Amino acid sequence: MNFAAIRILFLKDLYLSRRYLFAYLLAAVVAAGLACVPNETLTFIGFILMLTVAIAAGMHLIGMLLLGESTDQTKLFVMSMPVSLLDYAIGKIAVVLTTYLIPWSAMFAFVGICTFVVPGAKQGAFVALPAIFCFLLSAFTLQLVVAVVSESVGWTICVMVGCNVCLNLFLMKLFALPEVSAISKSDVLTWPTVVLQILSIEGLVFVCCLLLAILFQTRKRDLV
Repeated sequence: MNFAAIRILFLKDLYLSRRYLFAYLLAAVVAAGLACVPNETLTFIGFILMLTVAIAAGMHLIGMLLLGESTDQTKLFVMSMPVSLLDYAIGKIAVVLTTYLIPWSAMFAFVGICTFVVPGAKQGAFVALPAIFCFLLSAFTLQLVVAVVSESVGWTICVMVGCNVCLNLFLMKLFALPEVSAISKSDVLTWPTVVLQILSIEGLVFVCCLLLAILFQTRKRDLV
């Protein structure tokens, strides 16, 4: 691998996405702030906005930094340089994942801290947050890998739609779990086994997706 080339590709895309990244970070902070307001309506609106920011940021970043280069032939220009397909894929995965993790981390950290410091907040409500945010991250990683491997807008959109449908089902099933429902209303944070199992599965999906992307790129020999 050409680490110098990967670094240049990473920094180039990070610079080009700086304005969008700032906008998504600002939107993430605003959404997280609303979610922490001690008002049931505003909290619900903030939660929906957080999901919206996470989904919109993922779709936009994948489209702009990855799929857009295949459409406007920028990738062909990049590949005319001393850069392998693996270098290109690693650089793209790294920068898209990094730009997504910035607003994602901001929302997660903001809401997590507020759960423990806002007067009247139930500390047990934190139990569902890692599962929800890790689901968003693993779903985004799956979409990213599909975009890298297939280079197809159609397939990527299909996976995005499927992940969004699964997110709604996941939220419904998660909050329907008796353990999660009970702890969410408690002032004491405990970790039920089912939540730890969910986090393990989400972590496994995240790692497997990245490994599969690298495996496919190492076996790919041309741009077609």
